[in-house]
Amino acid sequence: MGDRALNNRKITRLCPFCEACCGLVVEVNSASRQVISIKGDKDNPFSKGFLCPKSQGLRLLEDDPDRLRRPLVRRGKDFVETDIDSALDEAATAIRKTREKCGNDALGLYIGNPVAHNLGLVIYGGIFALTLPSRNMGTAGSIDHIAKVVSSTELFGSEALIPVPDIDRTDYLLVIGANPMVSNGSLVTAPGWPRRLEALRARGGKLVVIDPRRSETAEVADSHIAIQPGSDVFLLLALVNVLYAENLVSIGTLADITKGVDDLRNLVAPFSPASVAEKTGVDAEVIHRLAREIAKAKSAVAYGRIGTTAQKFGTLTSWLIDVVNILTGNLDREGGAMFPLPVTPALIYNQTYVDGIAPNNRWRTRVKGLPEVSGFSPVATLPDEILTPGEGQIRAMLTLCGNPVRSSPNSARYAEALASLDFMASIDLYLNETTRFANVILPPSGHLEQVHYPPFSPPYMVRSYAKWDGAAFPEETPGDGELLLRLNARILGIEPAALEEQALKGMIAQTLAADAELAEQISPADCFNAVAVHQGPARFIDLLIRCGPFGDRFGARADGLTLTRLQEMPHGIDLGPMIPRLRETITTTDRFIQLVPPLMKQGLASLRDELTRQVSDSTLLLVGRRHLRSNNSWMHNIGALAKGPDRSFLEIHPDDARDRQIFDGATVLIRSRKGQIQVTARITDRIKQGVITLPHGHDHGDDSTRMSVAAKMPGANFNALTDEDEWDSLSGIAVLTGIPVEVALQ
Repeated sequence: MGDRALNNRKITRLCPFCEACCGLVVEVNSASRQVISIKGDKDNPFSKGFLCPKSQGLRLLEDDPDRLRRPLVRRGKDFVETDIDSALDEAATAIRKTREKCGNDALGLYIGNPVAHNLGLVIYGGIFALTLPSRNMGTAGSIDHIAKVVSSTELFGSEALIPVPDIDRTDYLLVIGANPMVSNGSLVTAPGWPRRLEALRARGGKLVVIDPRRSETAEVADSHIAIQPGSDVFLLLALVNVLYAENLVSIGTLADITKGVDDLRNLVAPFSPASVAEKTGVDAEVIHRLAREIAKAKSAVAYGRIGTTAQKFGTLTSWLIDVVNILTGNLDREGGAMFPLPVTPALIYNQTYVDGIAPNNRWRTRVKGLPEVSGFSPVATLPDEILTPGEGQIRAMLTLCGNPVRSSPNSARYAEALASLDFMASIDLYLNETTRFANVILPPSGHLEQVHYPPFSPPYMVRSYAKWDGAAFPEETPGDGELLLRLNARILGIEPAALEEQALKGMIAQTLAADAELAEQISPADCFNAVAVHQGPARFIDLLIRCGPFGDRFGARADGLTLTRLQEMPHGIDLGPMIPRLRETITTTDRFIQLVPPLMKQGLASLRDELTRQVSDSTLLLVGRRHLRSNNSWMHNIGALAKGPDRSFLEIHPDDARDRQIFDGATVLIRSRKGQIQVTARITDRIKQGVITLPHGHDHGDDSTRMSVAAKMPGANFNALTDEDEWDSLSGIAVLTGIPVEVALQ
C-alpha cells in the first residue's frame, strides 16, 4: 500500500443535491484533499444504498476548473480576483449605502434552490431576512411549490403542514404532474423511489400517473392518463363531483373536525366529468373510474408536484389534491397522506395563522400587486421591481446560489433588469448567466468542507430520520452561510459572532416561550450554554433537536436525542414511520380542517370562463421535462453529468409533427408571446397530441460566463418562452407549464 493510500479514509454523508437525502459512503484522501470514490451507503437505514448520478457531483464539483476559488470584483467590464475581506467590505458598503439612501426595500434578495439544502445558508439567511428586512426578497419556491404552501396553510393553518404520501404502506398511489422515478421525489423525502414503487406493486398495490407525457414514472405505472396541461383543476373538481354524486365520501376519523363538506358539494356540482372531458382531454368514464378506485381502495393517496403547482390554477389544484385525500378518508392515516414527525421542525416556510390572519396575501407587490407568501415576493416579478421607478424600487441585489436568468420566466427581461442595477453581489460557485451582472462574486468553500444537515427535508420525510455530517476537509475559505453572516454583520456594523449570538438567544427565547414545561426546567442562559459547546449552525440544530419530539429536553428525557449523540451515528438514525398527528398539530383558528377556505372560493369563481376558453388549432402547449442527471443549471458544467446523448431536444407528437411537416431530427422554431428559440425535434408518441416538452436550464453560450463544459452543450433556454405576466392569482407562483407556443420547421 502506497503512502497516499494510507491517507485514505471513508466517511458517510447525505447527498446535498436534492430532497431525497440519499446516504453516501465517500472515500477521501486527507492529504491531497481528493475524493476517491462515492458509493451508496448500504447501512443507511433510510436510503439503503440507493443513489443517483447527481451524487457524483460531490467529487466532480471539487475538481471543476471553472469553479470560482477566489472572490471576483468588477473593474470596468472585467472581473479581477481579490481577497475575501476586501470583497465583503465592497459589497457591504454598497448595500448599506443603498439602504440608507433609498430605504429597506431598495435591497432585493434572490434565494436559489440550492439554499434549501445548505444548513448555513438557511440558518444565516433567516438572520439576514430578519435584520435587513425588505419586501423585495424572493425564493425559488415561487417558481416551484409555493402554491402547495398556500393551500396547506388554508386547510390546516400552517405552512409546515404539507401532507406527504405514505408510499411504503399505501395500496393505491395517484401521481399527478410528478416524475419521481427521475426527480427522486419532491415535497416528500423518500430516497429510492424505484425500489419503493416496485414494493408497492409487489404487495398488490396500484400506481396511476396523470401527466401529459408518458414519463419514466408513467412507464412503470399500472395506468397512465394523458391530460391537457394546466387542466388538472377541472379533472380534480370532476373527481370530487363523482365522490359526492355516487355517495363515495367517507372522511372517517377526521369527520368531527372537518368543516365545509356540504358547501363543497354545492361548489363542485357544475363540474361533472362530462363537462370537463373536452377541457382535460380525459374521457368522462375514466374520471368516474378513477374516483371509484380511490374511494374503494383499502388505502389510497393522491400526490402532486410541480406540474400541478407551477400553473395558472396551482393553488386550487394543490388544494383539491388534499380534498380528495380528505373526502376518501385517506388523510392522516396509514397508507394515505400523512404529516411527518420530524426530528427538527421546518426552517423554511414555517409560519402559521396569527390572530386569524394567514401568512400569505398580507400585502401585495408594488408594481403588479402579486401576493406575498411567508414574507417573500414572487421571484418572477423582481425584474418589475427593479425596472419600475418609484419608492421601493430595487437598486441593489444579492443573489444566493441561483441562476434566475435561466430559471425564471422571460429570461431576457431578467437580464435587462439585473444589468440596470446600481449594485449586485452574489454568493455562488460560478460565473454564470446571472452572476455575470454582479459587482462582487463571493465563492464559498466546497460541500465537503462544510458540515451538513438537511434543513429543508425533515418535515417531508416518510420516516423520522436524522443524520449529521461533519466536514471531510478543513475549510480553505468560508462556507456559504459564513459568507452571508459576515456580509450581514458588516452591513449592520457589528461582529459576526455577536450577530450569531443575538440570533441564537432569540431562537432560545422563542422556543421557551412556546414550551412552558421546558421553560420551568431550564433558564435561557443555561440553554445557551448547553448548545454553545458546538460551533456555528450546529448550535441552532442542537437546540432544535433537543427541544423536538425525540430530543432529550436538556436532560429531562434520559434516552433522548442530542446533536452530540447524533454525531456518533455514522449512518444516522431511523425513529420510525409516520403516525396520525393532525389533531395535535392543526393550527387553524378554530382547530378545524377548513375544507372550503375563503381563498379557494375566490379562486373557484374564476373557473367558469376558463372551462370554455379554447386555444387556436395551430397552438401547442409547452411543458417541462426533468432528467436524472440534472437538477440545477450548474450541473450542466459537470462533464460526467453532462456527457452522453443530447437530452435538450423537443418532444413532439407524430400527428403534430406531420401537420407542420416536421421530420425527426429537424431544427424547429418555437415562438411564444415573449420570445423564440431553435431546437432539434424528436418525434414520439410519449407526449400527448397538442403538447410539446423541453427541459429547463439550457443555453450557456454567453461569452461573459465561465462555464466551459455547459457552453458546449446543445439546447435552448426554456424560459426565453415563458411569460412573467402569467401567474396563479392566489399564490403568485409563476406559470411554467402549458405555455401556448407556435412550432414551425426552420
